[in-house]
Amino acid sequence: MSSSLLRKALVGLAACAVAFFITLGVIAALPRTVQDTVPRGVLGGAVVVLGVTTARRFTRRAR
Repeated sequence: MSSSLLRKALVGLAACAVAFFITLGVIAALPRTVQDTVPRGVLGGAVVVLGVTTARRFTRRAR
């Protein structure tokens, strides 16, 4: 039973990592003018929100 819990935790962690890097890639692909105009806090918040949303979708599919 604990191996199942460990497996779910590892899948969730991997999904969070993948979502984080995909979101960072999307933010990095924005034009430089947009990156300079938008405050850093907004971009950071977008990374967190999109990362959590994507991670939740990945973990739902893994079950």
